[in-house]
Amino acid sequence: MKAIEFKLLLKMFLFSVLLYGIHKFVFAQFLPINVEQKFVYSLELLYCFFFFSSVLILVILFAVNKKNINNVGFSFLFLTVAKMGTAFFFLQPILHSTETQIGIEKKNFLVIFLIFLAIETVVAVRILNNKQ
Repeated sequence: MKAIEFKLLLKMFLFSVLLYGIHKFVFAQFLPINVEQKFVYSLELLYCFFFFSSVLILVILFAVNKKNINNVGFSFLFLTVAKMGTAFFFLQPILHSTETQIGIEKKNFLVIFLIFLAIETVVAVRILNNKQ
């Protein structure tokens, strides 16, 4: 792995930790104490799942970039759709839950998904713009 690729992954990790800290702080300040405990998936589990799936997608994109830069865009689209399908599968228990805080949990899931999708998109654009 090149130093540039490692730096991008390290930045993504640090940014993810920062966002997790902000997210946790907002929950601690603005939500009642026991609401987060009733979530189907904890905040930590969601961040870990989306972080590691994003790392996997980016590592695959780096590998595709080395072989053929023309396939990076298609690979990104395919991997993103696969991640969306997996996320939808994990979202099913939340959608079928009858808890009162379900609206908060749905929004929470969507926000975390969109944050990591934005990170992946920015890195994919950098890869495509950095034609070597």
